[in-house]
Amino acid sequence: MTTKIISTLPNNDDSCGWIKQLPPRRAQPALSGKKHADWVVLGAGFTGLAAARQLALLHPQARIIVLEAEQAGEGSSARNSGFLVDSTLNEGHYSAAGLELYRRKYEVKRAGVLAVQRLVDDLSINCDLEAKGKIHCTAVKSHEKKILNFSKLLTELELNHKILEGEELRQRLGSSYYRMGLWTEGGVMLQPAMLARGILEKLPGQVELYENSPVINWHKLSNSEGYQLSTPEGQISCEKLIVAVNGFMANCGVKPNRSFSLTLTASMTRPMTTEEDEAIGRPDSWGVLSAQSMGATVRLTKDRRILMRNTAEVWPNHHMTSADLELRKAKHLNGIKRRFPQLGVDLIESTWSGTICLSGNNANVFSELENGMFAAGCYNASGIGLGILFGTEIANLASGKMTDEIRMIQTNSAPMLLPPQPFLRWGVGLRLLCDRFLARHEQ
Repeated sequence: MTTKIISTLPNNDDSCGWIKQLPPRRAQPALSGKKHADWVVLGAGFTGLAAARQLALLHPQARIIVLEAEQAGEGSSARNSGFLVDSTLNEGHYSAAGLELYRRKYEVKRAGVLAVQRLVDDLSINCDLEAKGKIHCTAVKSHEKKILNFSKLLTELELNHKILEGEELRQRLGSSYYRMGLWTEGGVMLQPAMLARGILEKLPGQVELYENSPVINWHKLSNSEGYQLSTPEGQISCEKLIVAVNGFMANCGVKPNRSFSLTLTASMTRPMTTEEDEAIGRPDSWGVLSAQSMGATVRLTKDRRILMRNTAEVWPNHHMTSADLELRKAKHLNGIKRRFPQLGVDLIESTWSGTICLSGNNANVFSELENGMFAAGCYNASGIGLGILFGTEIANLASGKMTDEIRMIQTNSAPMLLPPQPFLRWGVGLRLLCDRFLARHEQ
């Protein structure tokens, strides 16, 4: 019996602009004493909440416990840019095998978008969901070829899209910063913290949630099926365990050397004044993704705020101090002013950090790790849609219920083996440095 010690735990800042827009909620008590459950779900982000909901629907008599290290729904799930993406930028794989691989990945991401839309409808969640598509943009002439090649790929797959240039693009965004854009129909934007809060508040009554209960070690029980997990104040044993911690999988001993995490930071402005909104032409809300890796992700939200995310770093402790965030806030402000020089001063209202989980080959984790222990994660920056889809389907898989969605997920490749540390950290850092240089005019 080997005990897995978890040394790095979540430690989120308290400055996320999405979360600040929500009314305060009182956290559920921390786990204390000894308990037993039929199911334990580790992590209360999109994946864990979706898994717990589905387990309750499948096993109405079972005891289901969710453990969350901090506040449920307020980790990385609430801290992203709020994009639901089906088609990701690709410069074109025109071999039959390459096209089929892209099509399979597209189908999984599209299933994630649909899963979120169904859940929002089923639970009547108000999360400012807007199914208006997304726009890939470039401010650099040499990067226009990427957009044109992507357009060819989308045409090959018969996906609705449109090239935007000149005055049409300027009016759409309220900015003359970009040279070319490509709108794709399937993208969705929403307020991620509102979505997470909505799922949390409508969990089935049989689901027991313990917050501020970080798991510090766990092990498989000897001479029986099941697992035991320890928190600072409690201990719980269970028949089956679902690990839904995404960027912290490797810290939990799950799929080590198959995924790695990056820390991203974002800032959000105050709502624009009427005069500022008129100065940029009062465009409808939109979401922009860069045509260049490490370029800026930008949104004009429904309530007339601008979100800017143009930093991604290897940050092993997953936590940034107020001083760290202040340095990155300056980069965000510079990116906003480059696009909207007509806006006033004192723009930024909040700056925060969050993590994403990546694999070397853009593959995901979705499997039974050992008897009775399942894991889902590593969403490669598509965590809203894939988190809810994979959470639902890992609960189905763990319950012995095969679905078309599971078959679709399982047709995709598994994460490749990565180099050991510190070589992985060095390699990722070097790649980010190169990408940052190439994207210096897109940040």
